[in-house]
Amino acid sequence: MSQTPSPSPAASASAPQPSPSAPPQNTPETGRKPSNRLAWLKLALFATPVAIGVLLFILWIVDRRTHSITDDAFVESHIVNVAPEMVSGRLVRFLVDENDSVEQGQIIAEIDPEPYADRVNVSQAKLDSANAELKRQQADLERLRVEVPIQIEIARRTLAAAEADKAKAEEAVKLTRDEVEKGIEEARAGVAAAKADFVLADQEFGRFTTLFQQEAVPLRRSQEVTRARDAAQAHVDLGEARLAKAMASRTQIDIAQRTVEVAQRSVEKAAKGVDLALTGNDQIHMVELLVVVKRQQAAEASRGLDAAQHDLAYTRIRAPFSGVVVKRYRNLGDFASAGVAVVSMFNPDLLYVEANLEETRLPGVQPGNPVQIHIDAFPSPFRGRVVWINKSTGAQFALMPRNVVSGEFTKVVQRVAVRIAIERDDRWPQLRAGLSARVAIKHGAGDAAWAAEESRRLIDIEKRFNQAALVTSSAPAETSGPESP
Repeated sequence: MSQTPSPSPAASASAPQPSPSAPPQNTPETGRKPSNRLAWLKLALFATPVAIGVLLFILWIVDRRTHSITDDAFVESHIVNVAPEMVSGRLVRFLVDENDSVEQGQIIAEIDPEPYADRVNVSQAKLDSANAELKRQQADLERLRVEVPIQIEIARRTLAAAEADKAKAEEAVKLTRDEVEKGIEEARAGVAAAKADFVLADQEFGRFTTLFQQEAVPLRRSQEVTRARDAAQAHVDLGEARLAKAMASRTQIDIAQRTVEVAQRSVEKAAKGVDLALTGNDQIHMVELLVVVKRQQAAEASRGLDAAQHDLAYTRIRAPFSGVVVKRYRNLGDFASAGVAVVSMFNPDLLYVEANLEETRLPGVQPGNPVQIHIDAFPSPFRGRVVWINKSTGAQFALMPRNVVSGEFTKVVQRVAVRIAIERDDRWPQLRAGLSARVAIKHGAGDAAWAAEESRRLIDIEKRFNQAALVTSSAPAETSGPESP
């Protein structure tokens, strides 16, 4: 039986003596437990981040597969450049500054109105002159409308009287001709009878003269026969004188004929007088045309006055709608030209996000899909929804068109504009046009009805812009908006 060797004196002297209360030393089997626990702890510490990383990676993969994400997004609005309309001049009043809120129709600035006020005065004078000339032509027209019918009636009555005189003259010629011809015939008959009596008396004179010479008859009878012959000769002379007188009366026919001719000329003159009077109708028509011309000139002068007044009104540059001034390009005393912007402004109610999404990320994106909007200026994201997806890519409007026919073509992923409506919250007034954004569009079937309604709402805002332009163009000279003296 072997015995355990005893320790050496040196070892005994150097080794510490255990105290009676010291616990017994662990055996090799009990010493492995703390190291195993440490190994498991290290494994747990290593496995937990890996598991978290794997979980986050899986969530990232799922998020990427269920969302379309892009950093190419900005808060947009319709920036409107407000400029003078149709007028130019020096700015004599400037009533707004950047970041000022303005109301629809409020005066933003005013161009020196004096030259345009002078044009209004000149146009007013032209209109007054045109109206006065129109009234004069209208008075002439009314006078002619009264006078011309009277003149025509007088001319027609004069013609009727001349025609009556002509008829009387013609009747007088006929009567005179009949009377003269009858007088001539009567005188000729008297001459013939007187000559017949003279022949008989002359025969008696010759016979009784012979008988008296033969003293067959008394002297008295010879004297009676002689006297009878002389009387017959006197009757012949008287008849011839009457015939000559009757023949001479033919001049009365010529005189009566000349009276007819005078009456004919009077008729012709009266007829021309009627024609001349009837030309008064043409004169009335001409004056009517002149009245139309003068009325058109007056209307043109009125339009010129309206244009001058509009130009004068345009010297006051007004806000086309209620909004915020974001940029001021001119200052008091600057020269403002027509169509050159004085300020820029936008409607704060018309803010939205426009994201330019890659065409490869379009699958799953539909109008109405919810969107998470991370705007750099805000710590927490906004919520929104897709309104519509544009029908063309941005490359269609590039200044340099794509060359797709050359052999050096390189395919580039195109981007499509997606409009996103921002849900309003307490931070809405702090939104600014142009802010950068990062959007995450959740895939899904979308909500076409909501998108259509939201699109109509945006269109209604645009319509209010259009109505604002109409109201501004006819706005009164003064508005209740704030103005500085």
